[in-house]
Amino acid sequence: MTHFLHKKMNIFLLCCFVLLGLSGCSNPRGTDGKTKVDQIIASEKIEVEKDRVNVSDITDEKLKKEYEKLGKNEMITIEPTSFKQAISQSWFDGLIVWPIAQLINVFASWTDAGIGIILATLLIQIIIFFFTRKSQIANQRMQQIQPEMNKIQNKYKDKNDERSKMMMAQEMQKLYSKYDINPFGTLLVTFIQLPVMMGMYYATMRAAAVVYGSFLGMPLSETPMGAFTTLGSSNAQWGPVIVYVLMVIFQLVSLQLPKWLKKLDDKKNHVKQKKYIKDDNPMGNTMNTTMYFSTALIAFMYLSWPIAMSFYWLVSSVIRTCQTLLIHFVMTDKEKH
Repeated sequence: MTHFLHKKMNIFLLCCFVLLGLSGCSNPRGTDGKTKVDQIIASEKIEVEKDRVNVSDITDEKLKKEYEKLGKNEMITIEPTSFKQAISQSWFDGLIVWPIAQLINVFASWTDAGIGIILATLLIQIIIFFFTRKSQIANQRMQQIQPEMNKIQNKYKDKNDERSKMMMAQEMQKLYSKYDINPFGTLLVTFIQLPVMMGMYYATMRAAAVVYGSFLGMPLSETPMGAFTTLGSSNAQWGPVIVYVLMVIFQLVSLQLPKWLKKLDDKKNHVKQKKYIKDDNPMGNTMNTTMYFSTALIAFMYLSWPIAMSFYWLVSSVIRTCQTLLIHFVMTDKEKH
């Protein structure tokens, strides 16, 4: 029962944060895929070419007419965005998107936009990890004990009477106690990471440093789809293609890593898993299907989105992979001793 409630609560929280995030933010991209000029968050006064931003979908009609008179290579001046301006648009803009975008801008001013995204993502993940370390360890253990959970569920899968359900719940609770897991404690990770993830999504599209910036000479406003169309020509753009492909690979690696580490531990400890647990595992199959579907959905959507988003997702996946390895090989071993 606890496991069932845990799964349902995860879904409920996901829906709540998605709805809150969507209601708290307007779409920063115009119909041409470029960031609307009035949605750009700047830390200092900057000038950007009109052709690199969207001016036709902004809400201020007076500004729209003024900008539309400019030639595509003429410069538009963007003033610094204050916290007061951001919070007046929505609570989500002010409390989450604005700080992250400004963090990217500040880091990018020292180096470039790509390094700005890397450093901002790394700092945010370190802060989140500091507050959710125990929850992340429990979350990883939850994934690693999945075979034992499947064994219990398979044991009672054809028994629908109240006694069997109670016995299954008791065995599941013993399993959680054995590995020191509080299923509801793992919700803290979801509770914190989801709004930050959505905030980072909007910040990478709205931070001024990303809108007009680049990484290793690669404009972060380019799209993977545009880069793919250049392959085979003399001016092939390999940078966005490589970032996009690595993003998909590391996304899959970060999701599969806990399972691979569990298999490695079982092999090291000479633990053999019964065949019926491997083959007759509807929950495991559902999780795999969800994982591959979500990765495919992200890969499809990011084809037409600025490469900055693929780059952010790549950096996040690499950091998640490193965190998983750190928890497994360092923190979990320390707790055992």
